[in-house]
Amino acid sequence: MIKGISTIGKNVKMKKTIFSLATALAGLFIISGCASGKMTDSSLPDSAPETVETAKEPEDPPELAFAKRLQAELEKNSIKTAIALFDSLPEELSQDNELKMLLASLYYSDSQFDNSKATAELVLAADPSNMDALELLSMIAKVTGDSKEYKALSGKILEQDPNNPSVNIQAAEDYVLAKRYKAARNSYQKALKEAPENTDALFGYAQTSFYLGDLKESERTFSRLLALEPENPDALAYMGKLAAEDQNYLRAENYIREAIKQEPYSYDFYMDLGSYLRYQGKFADAEAAWKQAAALDPSYFLAFAYLAGFYDEQNRYEEALENYRKVIETNPKYYYSYESAAVLEYHTGNWDNAAAYFLKANEFSRDYSYQLMAAVCNMKKGDTMNAKKILTAALKTLERGSVEYDMVRFYNDSYNRTAESALQNKIRKETNRNKRGKMLFYMGLYYELNNFQEKANEFYTDVYNMQAPMFFEYRLAEWGLGL
Repeated sequence: MIKGISTIGKNVKMKKTIFSLATALAGLFIISGCASGKMTDSSLPDSAPETVETAKEPEDPPELAFAKRLQAELEKNSIKTAIALFDSLPEELSQDNELKMLLASLYYSDSQFDNSKATAELVLAADPSNMDALELLSMIAKVTGDSKEYKALSGKILEQDPNNPSVNIQAAEDYVLAKRYKAARNSYQKALKEAPENTDALFGYAQTSFYLGDLKESERTFSRLLALEPENPDALAYMGKLAAEDQNYLRAENYIREAIKQEPYSYDFYMDLGSYLRYQGKFADAEAAWKQAAALDPSYFLAFAYLAGFYDEQNRYEEALENYRKVIETNPKYYYSYESAAVLEYHTGNWDNAAAYFLKANEFSRDYSYQLMAAVCNMKKGDTMNAKKILTAALKTLERGSVEYDMVRFYNDSYNRTAESALQNKIRKETNRNKRGKMLFYMGLYYELNNFQEKANEFYTDVYNMQAPMFFEYRLAEWGLGL
């Protein structure tokens, strides 16, 4: 029996195996033809008359002609045409279980799951222990979402073959989706006991080892895989990740560039390339790599997020802001971008946009700071009425008597020297470093709003001297000092 279907987990691999089955089938027909006495020109005796040279080539027997036609269609990746050829299958081959399994596999590869299932069941009816049929049926059950049938078929297969590669790989993939990486690795390991060169199992075992932090085992296994498939792009990419874990970014770059040669339209590969280049200080090249990723899929946010952060670090604020807006457009739930965009809009004096982004950030992460900054933006443009509405709403969310409550109330109420003194005393006693830094900033900002810039700078300087930018207000204090 021709083997191979049991190790397939993906359509691409299915197509490759179908092609190898058809090729093997053609080879078997050729051998059987020779064995039955059908001779090629090279098998003619030396004494054959010269007229033989001009004689017509003998026609292929029906089974061989079918195999050749099937092989030709699969070489062209014409799955539907290959399926149609079975309508002209020679009568003497109509009950051949291997050919039925080949047809069932073609149906599966063409997503004709009902036809695939019906054909595999015919094989199983004739041969109840046919493992290829059982495995294909389990794959169909999984891809069509019939979990009950999948569980029953998988159990039946594992009773006969506990280390069955196909079922263990499918189980491992389910574990990976559930982030149960240890269980996934165990299933991949079982598959490798029976099929030590199964590339799906090798990749999965290496990948889950990487997730589990077993980097040496991951590298060893990816190396085994690359020995079998030197141009495997995903394995090359992971070797890059492993090199990066060791902070060998040049080696990581070389691996990911090799991966890109094999798969030049991979978003993830260009994202990795940009990171490796950035760590080497090749900033322009890193920028180009992330831009390439963004161009490959403008609907996905991650490249825009990387570019925004990159431009922000380089003080290229307009470009940073443009990309933060792209992040918000492509992933409105990524709330970190609202804060970053708000800060840059504030820096450029776009008070309406800054206020809107601060309030949007507050929808995702309730924080009085966002409300207070939105109120300040309204104060900056002279809309004190709307500012008070925002501050009043913020007060309702804060614990009365807390330093945050007192700060928001200080902004909301008319100036009171006693309240000012009490608030500053509270800030000095604050033991949480980040909270104290934020409060120092807001005291400085209050004085800035009221045109006491020299006093504002005193507080901004206290914040700047902390050298601990763990809160977004730190940047605003720097800018307040003109830095």
